[in-house]
Amino acid sequence: MSKYALLRWNSGVNALIFLLLGVLLLIFPIESLSIGGYLIASILMLGGIGYLIKIIQNKGIETNGDIIYLIISVAAIALSIFIFINPTWIIRIINVFVGIILIVSSLMNLRDILKFKQSRTVSWWIYLSFIILVFIAGCFIIYDPLFLAKIITRIEGASLIVNTAITLLLSRKVNKLLLEVKQ
Repeated sequence: MSKYALLRWNSGVNALIFLLLGVLLLIFPIESLSIGGYLIASILMLGGIGYLIKIIQNKGIETNGDIIYLIISVAAIALSIFIFINPTWIIRIINVFVGIILIVSSLMNLRDILKFKQSRTVSWWIYLSFIILVFIAGCFIIYDPLFLAKIITRIEGASLIVNTAITLLLSRKVNKLLLEVKQ
């Protein structure tokens, strides 16, 4: 197989993988996030077991460092079991933090906007409108943290599909140019 043919084949395989991944993310966002949770849980579980094996190979706990390794390994294993039971938990926690950050930030900005109003800035109400929207978005994210995750996952899926289409179109153009150069 020539380098050119191998490059075309690799490009096609990559496009197919990205297309399938994009479709899965677009159609099944929660299931895709769950798979991510399972991967995180697996990494935590393997890390925790690895630390336990290290402690056992060292013939037990001899130093304070070994106690810390033991605590970390038990915590990692416990957290991984919890994530295996509820794989979207970690996504929910992250989004709740994002919601809290949005609420706190909007409240801090509200204080500044009220200063703008006092100084008779003409467009203070535009800023106030955006701050209210950000505050409402933060409240909504805290109320339903998976909603944001679904939207973002679907956007990622659509982006992968569009990227695949662009890649295939560009690949087709490059193929035509290469054929013209060979002739």
